[in-house]
This record gives sequence, structure tokens and C-alpha cells, in this order.
Amino acid sequence: MKIIILLLSLLYTQLFAFSSDVKQAFAVAINDEKGKGENIQHIKKTKNDYNGTCFTKIYVRGDFFNQKPRVFIGNSLGHYESSKPVFNKKILIGKILIFKHYGVEQGVLKVYFGKKLFDARVYVK
Repeated sequence: MKIIILLLSLLYTQLFAFSSDVKQAFAVAINDEKGKGENIQHIKKTKNDYNGTCFTKIYVRGDFFNQKPRVFIGNSLGHYESSKPVFNKKILIGKILIFKHYGVEQGVLKVYFGKKLFDARVYVK
């Protein structure tokens, strides 16, 4: 009986060990291949056209163990490139994740964690 309880407790802890608790996730900036870009935090539509290949910076606050967000511009899925931690004094408060998009035409920039939509407010021309 003790072995069954031990196995059940190990299984229970393993199931919830990889859960994520994301508080916020939103797009911060967008750049083209040449490095020309803009801050998109407080706008509804981009000023420049980003057809072809572009990069997006996504800010994420909260715990997301090994899970990465899915970032779309229209039908173009972003591919994870790198991340950089964001600190407030010595406390880690979030991460900036950089995604590369191929074949971008136009559409709404959307940020998903799992099935939950966190950001869909910027239209990319």
C-alpha cells in the first residue's frame, strides 16, 4: 500500500511540475531584416511595411517552464531565435523573446500560450 501511495504522489508531482503560470505576454517591437523597426506597444497599425522576413520581440512575465509562445503575423508562424532576461534591480521580472517570421504579407500580430490568446492588437502592414 505504501508503494502505491508513493507512486501516486510521484505521478501527481510530475504532472504539475511543468505547468506554466504566465501573467502577461505582449508584442513590444518589430524589425525588418535590415534592422529598421518600430516600437509597437501603443499603436494599432504599423507605420512601415514588413513584407518578407521580419523579427518580433515579445515580452513575457510569469513562469513558463519550457513552454514557448506561438507568435503569428497573419498566417506566418514565428520561429524562436533567442531570449534575454529582464531584471528590476536584481529580481527577474520577465523575458524578451525574439521570433523570426518568414513570408510575412500582412495581418494581425497574435501571441498565444497554449490555447490562450494574450495579444492581438497590432495590425502589421
